[in-house]
Amino acid sequence: MTNRPPLLTSILHPLNLSMLALTVAAGLCSAWWLAPIGFVFWLIMVVVVARDPGLQITFTRQSREPLAQRFQNRFDRLDRARISIFNSLQGVPPSFRRTVEPVQDALSDLVDHAYQLCLNMTALDNNFSVQQISSNFNNDIETMQENIRSAADTSEKKEFEETLKSLQGRKVQMKNISTLLSRFEAQLTGTNNAVDSVVTGIVGLKGRDAKQVEGKIPPLLQILQTEQAELKQFDAELEKTSLV
Repeated sequence: MTNRPPLLTSILHPLNLSMLALTVAAGLCSAWWLAPIGFVFWLIMVVVVARDPGLQITFTRQSREPLAQRFQNRFDRLDRARISIFNSLQGVPPSFRRTVEPVQDALSDLVDHAYQLCLNMTALDNNFSVQQISSNFNNDIETMQENIRSAADTSEKKEFEETLKSLQGRKVQMKNISTLLSRFEAQLTGTNNAVDSVVTGIVGLKGRDAKQVEGKIPPLLQILQTEQAELKQFDAELEKTSLV
């Protein structure tokens, strides 16, 4: 299915197209002053449909780039949690929706942040995999150590030592990146478990009185804020990490 932006989807919606056709027909065949009024109603209908949260979520999900498999499944689970809360709030009283809205917004921010991090980590993971295939640090280091032992003079030995130092530094860098990728994978798993508890908490609030609902929101928000803070730590680490 074609993934159209919400605005274009709204314009091409059959009901909105019908309204536009009626507006044009009324302006041409009836009274010209009906046309501006019809266009105003048509624009209102377009805006209402384009701002539909469900439509916007669907467009966002279909527009995402694929992630590394080690991250994709975990992110999909996180995204499904957001959809689960969105669906659970359909048909609830407006007062309940307003009370729970901060949790829904915080979860949306968390999912968007997690996706961006997954995208950056995917690029790092792909580059890391290529580097692993094309490099054999252990053999290169052993060869360089042998060259140092058999060097004919001090100048030659110094060149080999500099190369050895560079190889050893590169090996440490690769190990650190491998650890970072594994840690982020584990973080996504932990974030999913935390978010699942939030979804369960929201579903469990349906049907309760307003005071009970209000009292449960801050702890749920705190869970999401904690996960957001932990993801931000990976932002800082990515800033310092490079395979170049």
